[in-house]
Amino acid sequence: MLVYDLKVGYSCNNRCKHCVIEDSKNKLISNNIKMDLTTQECLDQIDKELKKGIKHIVLTGGEVTLRKDFNILIKKCIDNNLGITVQTNGRMLSNDRVIESINNIDDIRFVVALHGANSYTHDNITQIQGSFEETCQGISTMVKQNKLVIIKVVISKINMLELEDIVKLANNLGVKYICFAFPHAQGGARINFNEVIPTYSNIKDILEKVINKSEEMKVNIEFEAVPFCIIPKHMRLVGELKYLRSSSICTQVKEKTFEWDDIRKSIKRKGKNCFKCSLDSVCEGPWSEYIDAFGEDELKPIILSEENKNKILNAICKFGLNKI
Repeated sequence: MLVYDLKVGYSCNNRCKHCVIEDSKNKLISNNIKMDLTTQECLDQIDKELKKGIKHIVLTGGEVTLRKDFNILIKKCIDNNLGITVQTNGRMLSNDRVIESINNIDDIRFVVALHGANSYTHDNITQIQGSFEETCQGISTMVKQNKLVIIKVVISKINMLELEDIVKLANNLGVKYICFAFPHAQGGARINFNEVIPTYSNIKDILEKVINKSEEMKVNIEFEAVPFCIIPKHMRLVGELKYLRSSSICTQVKEKTFEWDDIRKSIKRKGKNCFKCSLDSVCEGPWSEYIDAFGEDELKPIILSEENKNKILNAICKFGLNKI
């Protein structure tokens, strides 16, 4: 399935410390270029990518739900039989305008950024007081609307001790899917590197507790940019496995469309011993900036017999094809 990720603009009502779009946004501002697409530019871009056979669209930003034309964009997608993912901080999901736009749509899901188990931590990361309460309210509203909600948590030094509690919070909110993403040290995360970016060694034991808690509560989880060797007992939870069942194209604001699979792999890097790993063919490695900052000693090759290697590769690939 071909998925299209459209960034409709960079305006946002949060100022997350780890936000990767800061560089792209600032580049537009410094060149006196508007950081949000017009309605017509969005519609034209969708039309252009429809010719390539896209089946699903991700509407993202910035914060797409802030747009007054949100209903127009949603209708455009529905009229063209596109499945829809709205990537959002969730703060506007209780707004009547947003609810009316998606009320009668079945093939839609919401990936909601939630970065703490409490207001202190979440609002510290978003740098907006009250954002935690609004995000939780938005999640609850969509759950009550019987919409599929996936919580997305960017792991950081600020919230890493609360990841297990975030699983509990998600369960209490009625959400059964969480993506934990290791931060990409670009934009805000580069600027705030020392405050934001942990090492895999910092979080390895924490991830084990998160996995145990998710199994206890029957909450489905995955980890992005966490290599197999960091969670060797739970390799099925490597988030990149989902790319085995689809390909993605992306358009940043005022930029050319690109193949996300190619770009994603080009900005990741493996260690010198990774070629020895039995899972080298399906592992993408960590973000390149991680290797630059912390080296590659944490990346330990997983060595399996040829028989076990084939069994595990078949199993995890099959699991990846069935992931949400």
